[in-house]
Amino acid sequence: MGLFKKMFGKEEKQTNVTTTKKHKGYHDLNIQSVEKVTPEAVRVTFDIPEELRSAYHFTPGQYVNICVMMNGQEERRSYSICSDASDNSTIAIAIKAIHKGNVSQWANEELKAGATLQVSEPEGHFKLASEEQQVVAFAAGSGITPILSIAKKLQEKGGKLHLFYGNKNFESIIFRQEFDQLSNTTVKHFLSQEEREGFNHGRLSKEQISEQIKNDLNLLKADAFFLCGPEAMISAAKEVLALFGVPKEKVHFELYTTPVNMKPETPAEENNFTGKSKVSVILDDERINFELDSKGKTILETVSNAGYDAPYSCRGGVCCTCKAKVLEGKATMTLNYSLTDEEVAEGFILTCQARPASEKLVISYDE
Repeated sequence: MGLFKKMFGKEEKQTNVTTTKKHKGYHDLNIQSVEKVTPEAVRVTFDIPEELRSAYHFTPGQYVNICVMMNGQEERRSYSICSDASDNSTIAIAIKAIHKGNVSQWANEELKAGATLQVSEPEGHFKLASEEQQVVAFAAGSGITPILSIAKKLQEKGGKLHLFYGNKNFESIIFRQEFDQLSNTTVKHFLSQEEREGFNHGRLSKEQISEQIKNDLNLLKADAFFLCGPEAMISAAKEVLALFGVPKEKVHFELYTTPVNMKPETPAEENNFTGKSKVSVILDDERINFELDSKGKTILETVSNAGYDAPYSCRGGVCCTCKAKVLEGKATMTLNYSLTDEEVAEGFILTCQARPASEKLVISYDE
């Protein structure tokens, strides 16, 4: 108990947090600092030991997962990286407290420098390509987190960022001063619940985004468009950019929760297979064999319930942590918001959304 008092502050505020078992791709990282960046958000900076620095090399825009055991339940959460990719000695994430978010509230209220967390190696497709120099970004709330590392990289390589950033009010603006210090970044702020001189009033709605582009049609010449924030904002920006003729491959977006109205990247494929499939899963060079009903549990559920350490995070088809490749047979997915068309064509699936669609199915997490 004394250990947790040292790690998390006042004993009376402690959450029952214990160490989880070791997971593949995760490492114990010491927290260098926990900094309040708004009343509702903290930046958590981890020290990266020299022997792990190559493993934690990341492309701006990517995320890491953290894994903690809270009240006897293992919790995994994905958080975008906000640090400078040129500094390989540390890595930082921002965590905004959300209503009924037990991990995010714990991190904001109790997490302290000196604690150790299990942190995955960086992953994700929402990232800045080396050839992308001129970038437009639409972000809202904590969706700004990956945009900061993108902005820093563009500053380093002489690129340019046009950022449209929405928040409730002035005090909820994450990283406002850091963006102000980047000479390569032009920021237009939008406040939905406060009128303030020098700031636009309202949400980043379809009408607002369309108006901003009409006011500066040169924005359409950007090499890439990055969208990160609530589902409604992402949907609005995607629709407007499509209406202005921006090619789909130039538009990158990242969801933080499973959407309600947005259509998946690939539509759900009907599973006409009935009965049980003989499934083989290759994980860490081990072959796991079982039978699985086409209408039963997902592949991820089945493997995890059998006690194997299959990778996952969101379980909602939003991240790509649970990705695996079909080597033989067929599987269908209920949802897919993260795999690209090319990855699907190559046989990759999200195992949290996948069920067998053939009498025999072989998939590999090791591909």
